[in-house]
Amino acid sequence: MYRINPFVRIYERENVKALFNTVNLNTLYISREMYDKVIAEPTAQMIEEKFLVPPDFDTVEYFKENMPKSKDNDIRITYFLLTSVCNFKCKYCYVENRIEKHDNAFMTIEIAEKGIQLLKRNIKNDKKTTIIFYGGEPFLNFEVLKYVVERTKELGMKLEYKVITNGSIMNDEIANFIKENRIIVGVSIDGLESTNDEMRIDLNDEGTFKKINSTISTFSENGIIFGISCTISKHNMNKMDEILSIMEQYNIKGMGYNLPAENGKITFTDEEKQEIVKNLIKVEDTIFEKRIFEDRVINRRLKAFVEKKVLYKDCAGYGHQIGITPTGKVGVCHGLWPDEINQKENVYFDIDVNYTGLVNEHPIWIEWFNRTPFNMPQCWNCEAKGLCGGGCAQKPFLRTGSIWDVDTDICILMKEAVPWTIWKYFDVKVKSEFEKLKTV
Repeated sequence: MYRINPFVRIYERENVKALFNTVNLNTLYISREMYDKVIAEPTAQMIEEKFLVPPDFDTVEYFKENMPKSKDNDIRITYFLLTSVCNFKCKYCYVENRIEKHDNAFMTIEIAEKGIQLLKRNIKNDKKTTIIFYGGEPFLNFEVLKYVVERTKELGMKLEYKVITNGSIMNDEIANFIKENRIIVGVSIDGLESTNDEMRIDLNDEGTFKKINSTISTFSENGIIFGISCTISKHNMNKMDEILSIMEQYNIKGMGYNLPAENGKITFTDEEKQEIVKNLIKVEDTIFEKRIFEDRVINRRLKAFVEKKVLYKDCAGYGHQIGITPTGKVGVCHGLWPDEINQKENVYFDIDVNYTGLVNEHPIWIEWFNRTPFNMPQCWNCEAKGLCGGGCAQKPFLRTGSIWDVDTDICILMKEAVPWTIWKYFDVKVKSEFEKLKTV
């Protein structure tokens, strides 16, 4: 007598049951009429693929055998945090509102050069490696941004370059440099003017939409590769369609969104977070239909599900990333930079640009490298462990002091994203054949 594998979850919609193996992402779709029959008389496929298992099935051994392992701990991303200064004061900013004493730091060319040499010692040219320019507002230190790009090319380093900007600073020199060097730009915007300007304001408390929109227009007119970065908060959680309208206007094909931003001044109840996530998932259908590159659900979760490749880690910060601050401190997570500015203890900025060892052999990077749901017992019984990747380690660290606690925000997202992914695949790839079988 066989039973359902304890790691299999069953989802139902209309006349279909989806049996989803949370360990290896295998999924079997069965009609309700056939379900009882195959449970009583299981097919060879169901037994072979462990949808059904014998009474003496060893769950611990099965979990160990199927536990995914990261193939390497190479450094793939380096953040150059060019400045702590920003000409905006967005109300939800996790940097601005967590800095207790502003130092108005700007990275110098000397620090940048040392950062480049540190990176050169720690990457392999046969692996894709990305430099991300971040801040503050990185274009406030364009001189050093330009130096890093030109110097790494001079050294023959094979890199991809990205910059995350608030979209307020743009001129012909910057635009031409971005285009000539094929730098990918992420522009932060939260919706149309009235929505965006509720949260994204400048130092004079003025709205910022017109500045951002002007930069987006410049990029679009000059053929610059760029996408939209949108932070979800109370001001726009019911207005996701506004971002899509902006993307349609400028024929933008890539976007990413940040889950609710809390910074001490802005907080959310679990109910509000759930409402935000449900609205996001509704918009995913439109995003999918328009063939927009969306990073958080479609590019990560749906892609992993389709390819049956477990999403082992949700963030390069898990041992594959370094962040270089304007003063030359080096850490594993750029999101903990405000705490380094505040000179708090245990913020994972224990080395600097003069470090001569291999960063990925440092105890901090090893600890973060090992943080995945498959190494966290509190996640082992979760239906989302194969598609979650652990979310953000910075969030539990700030809330509890430990990266090994659960990122509860990603849990809320995954409760909705897992069934959405399962049924999206069914609708696109399975449904037509499934309907044919029913008529035979």
